[in-house]
Amino acid sequence: MLALDRFRFSQLHALIFSLAFPLACCVAFTPCLAQELGVQEVEPAEVQAEPDTDALPEVGSEVDPEAGPKVGEGQSDLEEAIVKRIDAESDEELEATAALLESAITKGLDGENESFAKKMLGSVLLQRAQKIAAKIPAAPGRQKLAVRDEALEVLTQAVENDPELVEGFLLIARLNLMGGGDKDAIYQATTNAIKLLADEPTELSSALVLRALTRDDQPSRLEDLDAAIKADSKNKEALQLRAQLRLQTGDISGAVEDLDSVLELDPTNLVVAQAAINKLIELERVKDAITLITRTLSAQPSEGMYRLRAVLYQADGEAEKAMSDLDKAIAMAPKDPRTLLLRATVALDRDDVKAAKADFRAAAAIAPQIMGADQGIELRLQIALKENRMADAINDAKLLVDREPDNLFRRMRLASLYSIDKRPRKAIELLTSLLQKEPENVAALRSRGDAYLSVGDHAAAIADYESAISALGKVDAENSTQTQIDEASGLYNNLAWVLSTSPNDAVRNGTRALELAEMSASLTKYEAPHILSTLAAAYAESGDFEKAREWSQKAVELATDEEHDQLKQLQEELDAYLEDKPWREVQETEENDLPILDPKDLIDT
Repeated sequence: MLALDRFRFSQLHALIFSLAFPLACCVAFTPCLAQELGVQEVEPAEVQAEPDTDALPEVGSEVDPEAGPKVGEGQSDLEEAIVKRIDAESDEELEATAALLESAITKGLDGENESFAKKMLGSVLLQRAQKIAAKIPAAPGRQKLAVRDEALEVLTQAVENDPELVEGFLLIARLNLMGGGDKDAIYQATTNAIKLLADEPTELSSALVLRALTRDDQPSRLEDLDAAIKADSKNKEALQLRAQLRLQTGDISGAVEDLDSVLELDPTNLVVAQAAINKLIELERVKDAITLITRTLSAQPSEGMYRLRAVLYQADGEAEKAMSDLDKAIAMAPKDPRTLLLRATVALDRDDVKAAKADFRAAAAIAPQIMGADQGIELRLQIALKENRMADAINDAKLLVDREPDNLFRRMRLASLYSIDKRPRKAIELLTSLLQKEPENVAALRSRGDAYLSVGDHAAAIADYESAISALGKVDAENSTQTQIDEASGLYNNLAWVLSTSPNDAVRNGTRALELAEMSASLTKYEAPHILSTLAAAYAESGDFEKAREWSQKAVELATDEEHDQLKQLQEELDAYLEDKPWREVQETEENDLPILDPKDLIDT
């Protein structure tokens, strides 16, 4: 991508040569420079205006003093230059022609011939500059810049003699795109060219694109790009650059519209499409990215694009569409292990473990190294979880943690797997080491609090929950994200529950429990059965059994409608409140002492 915030001469010069050149009136450059600057050597340029030979006396003839203005002393040099110009091709011949023209102008010419000589001199100097510039690719190292500077010096003289030399201004701009170039010179040169190209819309559009890249502020850049597209609606570079600028400024719909135009002009330009899609994904505009991929696929089906759209469909919860795209991708490239692994992942999301294992094995058969790659281990772990092979899942999770010890997600997942497998003390050990580095990690504090509850250490659990709530900060339904709301409501609920139901008299606190339970219920709109259960327990601990029965009954009703898996316990809680008894609960998890398998003992997936 082109960086528009800072001007990068060395990275952009090759692109800009292609954007702004050739002009209809521009002479052709030699091929050797196209490799680096896009500059080509020209054939001898046509003289932009032929002299009025009728107005020029023959050499050696006498001048009629009444026939018109006297011919200046430079006339003979001009005539010699005209003859030399016809066949001038080499540097020496062009330099000699330029010297004659400069001499003619210095010695003096009448008004018309002076104007003609200056235009002719501008053309000759332009051709000289083009030949010099053509040497840049072959020049060693820093010598390239010296050659560039020599060409610019000649070009400066060219446009001084012919202020309407559009090709000269554009070449000045392009040469300054090299490292160490003059940004102001680019702006001035392109501005001069733009003024001269009012009647040449295609060339005008290219010049405007070139100037846009020198502008310091986004509105000015956008103004030039708008003008470039107005002048030539088929200027792909202008459309692409405006799309990038619109993406940066948040105008997603405008950017997509421009990219659509680019793809209409060049349906096979997958590079443009991929760059735009990546930017949309970065901006979390998944649906816009899917739309753009769909339009790209309609122009040119591609295995890679089908796979990318499948990833986005999966992220957007469209598993069926993701699977359909992956089937198409595999039909186009049956032996691509990346697509097989991705299809296995989508199959797992659909609870089709058999299909997932088949694709996983097929991918490993094509590329055996997959079994030792992170992606392969991750997929094997997920298959083990689906098959409730916790020891295998834990072993793979440990492998991934060992490879990247500072990866928070991997460590948190391993701790969670320890807890699920009834190994809460291992979870506490792992989470404690994590919290030594990140003492305010909300997720780790909550997870360790849950693990402490599992081993009956209610005081430690309460301390972790309170620390997590403090680290999380204020959360409310109007100004917080859904993720923050879910995190906060879970924390409030867990702490309220242990403060209400712990058998340990020293840790229960009905007032604090009721405060937290009300906050949790409010955040969940009083619609979550397990949170209403906690609210009832808090009222019971506070001695208000009428309110406890009211909210407990509501929890049972909601759980019945939802076929909640904790309906039996919820009913037991209600029965206790009907007898004016508070609820007490001790969670004592029996530690799983079975050894965790070594990798060589893993069950074949």
